[in-house]
Amino acid sequence: MLFRSGTSFMILQIVGYKKSGKTTLMRHIVSFLKSHGYTVATIKHHGHGKEDIQLQDSDVDHMKHFEAGADQSIVQGFQYQQTVTRVDNQNLTQIIEKSVTIDTNIVLVEGFKNADFEKVVVYRNEEELQVLQQLSNVCYSINVREHEDFTAFEQWLLNKIKNDCDTQLT
Repeated sequence: MLFRSGTSFMILQIVGYKKSGKTTLMRHIVSFLKSHGYTVATIKHHGHGKEDIQLQDSDVDHMKHFEAGADQSIVQGFQYQQTVTRVDNQNLTQIIEKSVTIDTNIVLVEGFKNADFEKVVVYRNEEELQVLQQLSNVCYSINVREHEDFTAFEQWLLNKIKNDCDTQLT
């Protein structure tokens, strides 16, 4: 749990190697938690070394502002807001503290293996599992390709959320 301005939220990392099913699990978790009334923020680690992310096309006005040198450009639509910010590489805690700007129950993180939050390991084979189990704070592991039915994981997740909230209240 992380606390900010009198509120707290759970942080759960989804980690594994490329093409292991992390994004598949993330999408499932987001849909599942939303169906249970939770507010969810997600963070994705690009994970491609010094290669930067690809930004939106410069044909849109807010990207023209950004390309002209703005340090941050924000566009507001009817129900969506998009922000692009120039910032040096930050660690996960810095990203959460500075960039998660909504009141949320849960922050789901895809990647950032070396961060120190609780983790769900997604693996393809026993060799990957053995290596990934060495990471800090591993609390669940799943082979997404073998588990098309996520019922056991969903039950574990709901219990984890309940237990984390109960711990916070005591």
